[in-house]
Amino acid sequence: MPDVIDIGPVLKEALRRLEDFEAPGSVPNTGTGARSDGAQFEIHVKDMWTAFAGRAATLGAVREVVGVDNRYYAKLLADHRALLVPILSDIQEKSDMRWLEVDFDVENLVESYPGTSTAINRYAPSSGKFSGARYPLMYRGRKTKFDDTILLIDRGMLHEKILLEYKTAKSSRKTNIDGNAHERLSFQIMQYLEVATRYTRCSLMIMANGAFVRYRNKYHVNFHVQADRLKNFSWFKMEYACTSDEYSRFLESLLAWLFHGSKRAW
Repeated sequence: MPDVIDIGPVLKEALRRLEDFEAPGSVPNTGTGARSDGAQFEIHVKDMWTAFAGRAATLGAVREVVGVDNRYYAKLLADHRALLVPILSDIQEKSDMRWLEVDFDVENLVESYPGTSTAINRYAPSSGKFSGARYPLMYRGRKTKFDDTILLIDRGMLHEKILLEYKTAKSSRKTNIDGNAHERLSFQIMQYLEVATRYTRCSLMIMANGAFVRYRNKYHVNFHVQADRLKNFSWFKMEYACTSDEYSRFLESLLAWLFHGSKRAW
């Protein structure tokens, strides 16, 4: 099998749908949480991963399906390597694999760094119901959640965990991207820095729709700049894709690792 693996026509069509996806323009008097555009895009992403799993099976991977917390994954096996990618499914079999976690308890993250006592001493307000030793009550029970994850496992050991964030953009006037939907990503990037240190290798993959390259915006260039900044530190790697070509390079890197053990780079 060649080092560069053709992803096939079915998967290419799924990637085209991802790039072409765009939500309708803004609706007056409709709050951000009331719209389902992001959920629709995530369904397209899961369709893509399902097509990806099918392509890997066609190329010779053994396919199993596992689930955890109402999320389902195709476990693709080739030689001594396993690749887990999120799919749509309704199986009952569950996995207790801790590496699949996408919810991270804020209290545990703070305890890891800078430590609860340091957080109290440095960050706690001097008065009010969250002052002093009561400061952890402010964030107790709160979680940071990523949209999904991919696992690369080699000989039963975690080779790389890839956290996934899905982002959609739209343009109501078909000139500039509507500029109110991306602040959360900046927060997620910073939280990724805290989560990544829990694993031997942990990357962050941003999968976005093609609106980011169809309209004027400040996000496309700056997401790439942020990704390049993070790559200067050996522990962190952020990738960003919003076109069919970029999706393809990412998927090809996963297939090259699964079948050849190639270093994942694109």
